[in-house]
Amino acid sequence: MSFPRMIFLKLLILSLLFVVTSLAAPIEIRKALPVVQSEGVEINDLAQFLAGIQPSPGSLLAPYTTTSEWRDYAGQMDAKWRAFNTTRLQPIRTWRESAMSDIHPESIFYPFSGPDFVYAETYFPEARHFILCGLEPVGDTPKLERLLPLSVTLGWMKTSLKTVLDAGYFITKEMQLDLKMSPLQGTLPLLCVMFARQGDRILSIDRDKEHAVIHYLRAADGLPGTLDYFSVNLRDDGFKNEGMFVSFVKQSKPGAAYLKAASYLLHESDFGLIRNLLLTQCPVIVQDDSGIPHHYFDPVNWDFRVFGTYAPPLEIFKKYYQPEMADLYQKTVTAPLGFGAGYHWSSKTANLVIYTRSKSLSHKPQ
Repeated sequence: MSFPRMIFLKLLILSLLFVVTSLAAPIEIRKALPVVQSEGVEINDLAQFLAGIQPSPGSLLAPYTTTSEWRDYAGQMDAKWRAFNTTRLQPIRTWRESAMSDIHPESIFYPFSGPDFVYAETYFPEARHFILCGLEPVGDTPKLERLLPLSVTLGWMKTSLKTVLDAGYFITKEMQLDLKMSPLQGTLPLLCVMFARQGDRILSIDRDKEHAVIHYLRAADGLPGTLDYFSVNLRDDGFKNEGMFVSFVKQSKPGAAYLKAASYLLHESDFGLIRNLLLTQCPVIVQDDSGIPHHYFDPVNWDFRVFGTYAPPLEIFKKYYQPEMADLYQKTVTAPLGFGAGYHWSSKTANLVIYTRSKSLSHKPQ
């Protein structure tokens, strides 16, 4: 056989080996991680997977839980959530048992919430309906096809959850960036993580561009619950066009409102419409000092109980210092909360006030 012919045969054999090898590798990968369409995966399994929790036995997501990316993510989430539960949620449960033992609303209104369902349910575990709203977009229901590559998606999930797990609240500006750049965009994926980590079972999610409805079974008693999330602009210039949302809140008859880390927006004159909605529609308001200013609660119409310590706001919010709150706390004997609240991470500087309407308002608050 001539030398050129030998070279040609060797090159041909090498080429064939390369083709066979390149074809074989994807087949092996597909066997390890089958391509599964979201239609075949229960939404609760997807929520658990995103939360770093093993989905139900036999779930089509099971092969993905064997990857190093997911195992590392699950381990980190377990550790983070265990610390979050110990330092933040459990002290709230202990405090709530005495401080809020007389408050049992079925419906909760939580404006400026973003995807922060976990705090709302911790303060109001008996509620069966939550109305959350904020600037954060609704986004789409999580789909398995959008999870890949896992390293990218799970990395963004950790980034998006970092502030709430470390500090106890979401930062709207950070959330807007995270939710736009993440492969899983919008509020729904983070809400799914909250439900899964609380032990609630998601039954279904219905959504349109600005409204999502999550039906679930509560971990505490297995009873059904509903969460409505609205993407709305609560500033007066946008809120005046939200007639359907306002009607929804009024028809839901919230038994209580919750306000935390609200950027002191309710202190501003151009948030008067949402402030009036809260004062007229919610007989109980639980909030830190970033919520509605104390002087809006006329003592003729409202009773209030103060907890913790009133410390000046953070430097970036220093103009929202309330002398009347400082005076109220000076005249009231209170004990430290035992946990951070809102922008006050330390239990030594945190405050909460429970306002209870003593009678129906005879006039519209200004």
